[in-house]
Amino acid sequence: MVREIGFDEVFDSQATFRALLDSMSRPGKICQVPLRPYRSPPNGFCPPALTILKTLCDHRVSFSLGAANETTEWIRYLEMNLAAPFQPIEKADYVLFDGAGFDPGFAHLNRGSLEFPEKSATALICVNRLLEEQAETDGPVCGLVLAGPGVKGQARLSAEGFDPGYITGRQRTIRYFPMGVDLFLVDSNGKVAGIPRTSTVEIG
Repeated sequence: MVREIGFDEVFDSQATFRALLDSMSRPGKICQVPLRPYRSPPNGFCPPALTILKTLCDHRVSFSLGAANETTEWIRYLEMNLAAPFQPIEKADYVLFDGAGFDPGFAHLNRGSLEFPEKSATALICVNRLLEEQAETDGPVCGLVLAGPGVKGQARLSAEGFDPGYITGRQRTIRYFPMGVDLFLVDSNGKVAGIPRTSTVEIG
């Protein structure tokens, strides 16, 4: 395992941040983050997730992993490539989940407080593929219908390899809005979609 050197701290972080901001301000829109030639990601790791975490994380925040990926190898890889420390899920600012199966740790994410709702966690959920329209896929597809701020009418988003349990879990986190958890869905092609706590999301 080696430290990755394919990420440009200036240009890639700026391009990634713009994509994340656009996706969060226009829920349901699929944006693109730079694809970098990382050399030694752990088996099953989604490389664009590292690009996003390198953009968002510094020594002032922390990261964690869902149970499916909380291995010594994954933790060491991210600690080597991020300035942020590893923390348990309930204390972490950014948490990486495998979208294929709902992780019960999602229920323990920090939702912030009524006084400081911005102190909540952000979940980064890796899926097989993001699609704006239904298309032929190799596995089951979860269709999402989004409405609310930033959406004109309704927006439709399809995610292959995404357990709808995350949407149910999200509903519980925003029960006491403005407390809640914001989501980013990302696939191995660098496609990313934001689901802020302000959005209404239905499966369909």
